[in-house]
Amino acid sequence: MNKFGYIVILLLTGLSGQAQLPLNLTLDRCRTLALENSTTLKKADETLNKARGEKMAARSAWFPNISATATGVYSHNEISKDLYLPTQVFDPLTGELVPNVAINPLTGEPIMGPDGNPVFASYAYLPLDITLQGGGVAGVKADQPIYAGGRIGAGNKMARLGEEMAQTNRMLQQAEILYKTDQAYYQYLSVKEKVVLANQYLQLLDQLAQVVQNSYETGMTHQNEWLKVQVKRNEAQIGVQEAENGLQLAGMALCQVMGIAVDTPLEINDSLTAGSLPFDSLPELQLNNRLEARLLNGQVELAEQQVRLVRGNYLPTAGISVGYNYYTLALQDADNFSHSGLMALGSVKIPLTTFGEGAGKMKAAKADYQMKQLERDETEALLQLEQKQVQLNYQTACHRVQLSTDALAQAAENRRIRNDRYELGLETLADLLEAQAEWQKAYSDRVDAVTRLKIQESNYRRIAGQIAP
Repeated sequence: MNKFGYIVILLLTGLSGQAQLPLNLTLDRCRTLALENSTTLKKADETLNKARGEKMAARSAWFPNISATATGVYSHNEISKDLYLPTQVFDPLTGELVPNVAINPLTGEPIMGPDGNPVFASYAYLPLDITLQGGGVAGVKADQPIYAGGRIGAGNKMARLGEEMAQTNRMLQQAEILYKTDQAYYQYLSVKEKVVLANQYLQLLDQLAQVVQNSYETGMTHQNEWLKVQVKRNEAQIGVQEAENGLQLAGMALCQVMGIAVDTPLEINDSLTAGSLPFDSLPELQLNNRLEARLLNGQVELAEQQVRLVRGNYLPTAGISVGYNYYTLALQDADNFSHSGLMALGSVKIPLTTFGEGAGKMKAAKADYQMKQLERDETEALLQLEQKQVQLNYQTACHRVQLSTDALAQAAENRRIRNDRYELGLETLADLLEAQAEWQKAYSDRVDAVTRLKIQESNYRRIAGQIAP
């Protein structure tokens, strides 16, 4: 292989190594990534944008609808015709112009033509020759509703409620994401602690196996004792493997929550601490502060405005329209004709009967409003039950941490005493192995208790509406 090939291999190896560098994380960083990459939150943002657009559209109904129109036409049409027009003469008795009707000298009556109209004594000849070149019409019009049966007001209130509910929904989705991130993060730390515990337990058994083997080689103990330790060592090795597999799965779950590749290597230099806030210092759980309760109230208000909107469809409406129009005609070899003027129009529409359609829709809208109220009352009862459950779970988690801490201290002291007695020959190997197993279980129980406490504290803040990035 030439020198160039070695350089390429080295470069590729270096890039591969850089791509596999672990991602350093903290709880805050995990939360930030989860919020940035969440498709659920992005959909909530788009829902909010949609609600804002609908609110803008609803507000425009208060203002006039202004439009402009223009139409032009080109047409080269020639109009040619000979016209014979009746004449008039001056009447000296009245001082006015009178029709120049032909009089029968015998009867003194006007002479009537075949068509039944009088015949004139003379006619004026007018040759008409007009060439139309085109024309145009332009105008500006403004339509303004005066009264729409309350539909405009109801529509604006519904749009405002929609925006508020979209904002509340986004806050709710954000709180859910943060809580799930906390869960995954603390679960990862829990499994990480158990990996350390499994390795410590294996090291203890390795040390004990060496002691028992030395005793067996010197004839101070039986081979059966050494075999007992080997069985426990095998079990501990399996425990280490299971803990490491669990850590890998917990890391993948955390990556999935953060929205990154599940095979991303992680590095978290954090550990579980049993510190917790006293119950009295936690924020008070009130139903009115629940985001879910806000959404329920918003749905009830929307249903109420829907009743107004349906009623407005069957009430009188009134509006005005004001416009300005300009007309023009282009003539060849003649002056153009043009005209302009203002126009005002008022309209009133009074529904007389819809043969039960309005009454039926009103009944349906009111029934939907009643159902929304019942659903709110039912769900509020469940929310209150959930709040009480969260309070009890947090109190139980705090108590469990205290008990598991005491149990771990007792198990550690019991293991120390039995180890000392075993070295003096006053304790059997089975008792020592049992003491070590009890210590491992107590340690694992305390890790679970602290993990549960952290998750319950995060859940408490979520229910209280106090969880934030």
